[in-house]
Amino acid sequence: MESFTDLNPLDARSTLLGVAVFLVLYWLLRRHPSRNLPPGPKGWPVLGNLPQLARMRAEPHRYFSNLAARYGNVISVNLAGNLIVVLHGADVIREAFNQPQLSARPRLYVSEKLRPGVGIFISSGAIWTELRRFCLKVLRGFGMGKSSFEENIATEALFLTDEWKKVKGAPLDPKHMISQSISNVICAVVFGERFQYTDVNFRYLIQYSDDVFEQIGAGGVVDFTPLFAKLTFLPFVRKYKDATQALIDQICRMVDTHNQDFDADNIRDFTDAFLQEESKHGGTSDVFSRDNMKRVVADLFGAGTETTTTTLHWSILYMMAYPEVQARVQKELDDVTGRNRFPRMSDKPDLPYTEAVICEIQRISTIVPLSVPHFCSEDTTLLGYDIPKGTVVLSNLWHCHYDPTIWREPETFRPERFLEDEKKFIKCEELTPFGIGRRICLGEHLARMELFIFFTLLLHEFTFKNPPDAPPVTFDGIDTVTWAPKKFKVCVIPRA
Repeated sequence: MESFTDLNPLDARSTLLGVAVFLVLYWLLRRHPSRNLPPGPKGWPVLGNLPQLARMRAEPHRYFSNLAARYGNVISVNLAGNLIVVLHGADVIREAFNQPQLSARPRLYVSEKLRPGVGIFISSGAIWTELRRFCLKVLRGFGMGKSSFEENIATEALFLTDEWKKVKGAPLDPKHMISQSISNVICAVVFGERFQYTDVNFRYLIQYSDDVFEQIGAGGVVDFTPLFAKLTFLPFVRKYKDATQALIDQICRMVDTHNQDFDADNIRDFTDAFLQEESKHGGTSDVFSRDNMKRVVADLFGAGTETTTTTLHWSILYMMAYPEVQARVQKELDDVTGRNRFPRMSDKPDLPYTEAVICEIQRISTIVPLSVPHFCSEDTTLLGYDIPKGTVVLSNLWHCHYDPTIWREPETFRPERFLEDEKKFIKCEELTPFGIGRRICLGEHLARMELFIFFTLLLHEFTFKNPPDAPPVTFDGIDTVTWAPKKFKVCVIPRA
């Protein structure tokens, strides 16, 4: 076959000209010139605003926030022919995401080819509505987010403290063991049991989950971008595909093993409840199918582990960096609980400073800066602008949490901003770490309980210090599926 380099100069120029004409026409057809689209910067032919965004590297949320200062709280950008609308401000996001037309999710173009079913995370429309209703009912039935589930979380937190006490203050990387502990909380819900940290299947589950999050790219860009599904020969796409396949296979193995002793008269956990619902529909439901069950289980592990783990990871880093804040939290805990018992959820009203510190960590770290992408399922309007069907809609939560008109000195870690007269905790509606609107995080109540119990128990039992020979603490982040701190080590010093 004749290659491009074998063509004579005239034929080569003609070929290049033809390609260029095709790309320009494609770009023009994707511009929606008759629409009243939200304002935004001009882009390049074909590439749109990709070159500008690429210059921001790992912090697209800052780029969009800068655009909002110029164009307003609803902006649009063109990424290689794909219209992206980015929302800024809690009121704007709330108005948008309470619209059914903006409550869908874009497809996961790479992983959908690896596993059937849709699950809860990426489903839309009637399937999502029915799955969400079922999941909330079952999870609440098993006590998730209620005080009755507190013991499960506290038990897992105590396993973590026992493991760290064995280290006797030597430097350690805290992330992996935090991830194990939080994953085991989800295991209690999904499989009705916790796993030993040395269990082979459990270790594979954690390892493969970590691999997926490392390979998925900023904000899940690999899976949400249709182009990458066609470019699987690219090394980073292939690595993500392989990691995703390994995780899927591992979850399927664990689910299949669990289901071997299923008893419809003895529902032990979420997986049993799903199987029971499937049998009620006679195996003909598009919603309650075996494939969907495995996707939902995978979603619960992914969303329920990574976000809480990352927040606790940041929490330790900030306690290392601000020993005076850490000491004040510990004093408040000691004053309320003493040294002879552990903190409980019922202590929360008496721990206003501790709660303020947790909220400030959630604000300043903003672990999902652009939240999870939404998808416009039908033509609609927002604040006078047209939002065409097929538009991907992002909410810039980082902008909400760093808006200087709401937060004085937003770049400064200052828990006191959530206190009145240094004593009473103040709830702020602009703090939205779990999202806004109809698709707010399914596990919000569980996550809040986990953060409070783990944070208070860890501060009750330990003091976190930067190792003597370590570099100064840095708050530089890594943008994968979450905004996570760079790897660091900490000395976990048991308290007397």
